[in-house]
Amino acid sequence: MKKLIYFTLVILSYSTFSQQSPNIVKVIDALTVQWDETAIALKDYQGIQNFCTSETNRKKTIKLLDQIHHWDTTLYFTVQSKYEGTQDAEAEATLKDIEKLETEYSTQNFKTFILDECTMLKEIDDSFDKQTVKQYEKEIKKFEKELVKYLNSITYRIDIIDEHIHHLKLD
Repeated sequence: MKKLIYFTLVILSYSTFSQQSPNIVKVIDALTVQWDETAIALKDYQGIQNFCTSETNRKKTIKLLDQIHHWDTTLYFTVQSKYEGTQDAEAEATLKDIEKLETEYSTQNFKTFILDECTMLKEIDDSFDKQTVKQYEKEIKKFEKELVKYLNSITYRIDIIDEHIHHLKLD
């Protein structure tokens, strides 16, 4: 219920943008490419370590996610209008995918997840020394597996929304 209320508030706060942006497809394409590149950089130990230790990198990634969510919300209103007029199945699927991205993979959810990952990374780094290299490597692999799974989920959602908009005629 809390997620639904949050999603509704986000939708309402961006409603003034719903009729703007004739280049929304191009903007979302560009943001999708930027996210794909960012996610690839985060998917290994060195990438997440860079993220966790670089304030500039963290702010850049969070800003990108905020932009993605803003434009997906804008897209939501555009697609919703189309769906109301046509009951188009592709529009309906797009709306569902946007809702899932906006609720389950919000910027706040990402921040919570990534903070936990950075804390875990620090614990791994602090807990192992040269004598326990094998255990350290095992923990890193386990850590990377969880991280990659989460990033792949976000990336899938962003990519599928981008794919949807190419099948819709958003005139």
